[in-house]
Amino acid sequence: MANPSTKQELLASIADGYAKLCDQVAKMSDDEKAAAFDLTADPKKCGVRWQYDRCLRDLLIHLYEWQVLMREFVQNIREGHPRDYLPDEYRHNYHEMDKMLVQKHQDTPLEEATRPLGQTHDEMLALADSFSDEELFTKGYYKNTYTTTMAAYFVSVTTSPYGQAVKLLKSHQKNCSK
Repeated sequence: MANPSTKQELLASIADGYAKLCDQVAKMSDDEKAAAFDLTADPKKCGVRWQYDRCLRDLLIHLYEWQVLMREFVQNIREGHPRDYLPDEYRHNYHEMDKMLVQKHQDTPLEEATRPLGQTHDEMLALADSFSDEELFTKGYYKNTYTTTMAAYFVSVTTSPYGQAVKLLKSHQKNCSK
């Protein structure tokens, strides 16, 4: 799907991406869901964004935590306290943040990792819907979006990583069947 250029296209792409992710997870056996990822055969295939995700739980928590950051980003804008999307301590090394986010949830069972992502996904849809087309698609409309659009931020925590996650899970399933 091409980059969305209207709010309705954005909402549809977010919903479609999540549906594809849920469908992919539903296709996995319990063993595949529980198995550790083995990305050694082709680590580039799944992208650097996921290098700390060792299993389905990690991947789902990772998606959830990035959406929490987006929720806080929007909340700060609306409260008149615009801050950058990434916390100051991770602005120049967000891979360290990815690592911390995954480590933070190592005791979270898979069943408990699924629910929060569903909640933040619904929040992302509601938040995106609460913006006008102008707010979403005008570059630099908000000072702390700099030279990009608010819609691009939404895509970066929903549609894009959902698609990447589906690719990773397909690769994982293929590895499990070998």
